Amino acid sequence: MAAICKAGLCLLSLSGLWAAGFRPAAEPHAYGAQDLRFGVKVEMVSLYATVHDRDGRLVTNLGQGDFVVYDNDAPQTLSRFSRDYMPLSVVILLDTSSSMVGRKLDSARDSLLQFLKRLNRGDEAMLITFNSRPVKKTEFTSDLDRIRRSLRRLEGIGSTALYDAVLLGLAQSGQAGHRRRMLLLLSDGMNTYGSAELRGTIAELRRGSAELFAIGLESDLPEELTTRAVTRAVLEQLTASAGGEAFIAVRPRDLARVCREISDRMHHQYTFAYYPAAINGPQWRSVRIESRIPGLRIVPSKTGYFPAAGSGR
Repeated sequence: MAAICKAGLCLLSLSGLWAAGFRPAAEPHAYGAQDLRFGVKVEMVSLYATVHDRDGRLVTNLGQGDFVVYDNDAPQTLSRFSRDYMPLSVVILLDTSSSMVGRKLDSARDSLLQFLKRLNRGDEAMLITFNSRPVKKTEFTSDLDRIRRSLRRLEGIGSTALYDAVLLGLAQSGQAGHRRRMLLLLSDGMNTYGSAELRGTIAELRRGSAELFAIGLESDLPEELTTRAVTRAVLEQLTASAGGEAFIAVRPRDLARVCREISDRMHHQYTFAYYPAAINGPQWRSVRIESRIPGLRIVPSKTGYFPAAGSGR
């Protein structure tokens, strides 16, 4: 199952997206000369990445010399590079709205049970379900049977407060026991309820430290064309703001394969860390990773960050 691409938007005009309630995310605030300047601590920046070849297969045997990491377009000297597995904290965000009733929810449950089996010893997970509001079903736990029991008791009802769920998951990720944190979102539709909006959710994901993998379970019915296009665009923006990838499953039975693919990505990431040059101001700093080997695609865990405020220099 390939990651979703912008091609899906060719099916719907821009005016159609606006009519459906879709709004593009705003860029981070640009501070002008009149704004107060703050001293910023120079803290180590950590990020993770998966690497894929032209056929989409994971590449797991590269060395530090095969990469260049850029911070605001300036190449960085790495303080750390590793291919070793680092323990993982996963927040599972599962849509249990009324549109998921039946085969969709059954397939989602079965796929997530298989996903939990693929976690490594020492990993931990948390389950949050959402319909008209998100509900925390478990705390972070390495006793995955607790999550399995919660998954087996689920029923579908209500609307879809997708953005509220993402924000709750992001907030809960701050309680994780491991530094490597991920959100796994599974939903069959666009946000229809709740207090959060897309722009604010994207802003919080940018400020957070959790990578987001999203699965959109969509219908192939012609009358749901608008919903499919908006959902694809939204999931792409959410994952782009937090790192990670978005996937589409057209049939419920595709979910198991998508969950396996996401699990493989989570368990085969490179680790990078560096100290950026001292800076003034809280402006957004872009990050990108490039490979010196042609033809490889790199999926980073973040596309940038806001420096931590500290004492002046």
